[in-house]
Formats: sequence, C-alpha cells, structure tokens
Amino acid sequence: MEVLQKVEVEYETFPGWKADTSAARKWNDLPPKAQNYIRFVENNIGVPIKWVGVGKSRECMIQMF
Repeated sequence: MEVLQKVEVEYETFPGWKADTSAARKWNDLPPKAQNYIRFVENNIGVPIKWVGVGKSRECMIQMF
C-alpha cells in the first residue's frame, strides 16, 4: 500500500473521431486520429500492437503485421 501512495498519474488527451470504424479492415481504413492513438499506445507500452478490434464480430479485426 505504501508504494501506491507514491504513484503519480500522467494523463494524455487525444482528439476523438466520430467516423464509424466497424467496416475498417486495413490500417489505412482507420481515421488518422485513430491511427495516432494506436501508435501512441504502442510507443508507450513498448510492444507492437498486432490486432485492432473495430467491432463485435471476429471479422471486425485489423491485422497489424
């Protein structure tokens, strides 16, 4: 519990996107703001993102590799 008291939170805010992404099947189908968000997450976790879900079904996936 003592460790948690030393934690400092850093917030990043991003502009959102209103476009429907559920039909996107390729990276270039995503809005630029969505692409920027995904790249930010990749850079901050230090792990390449392999898949991006854009809907409910298994077909609603973008393969990133």
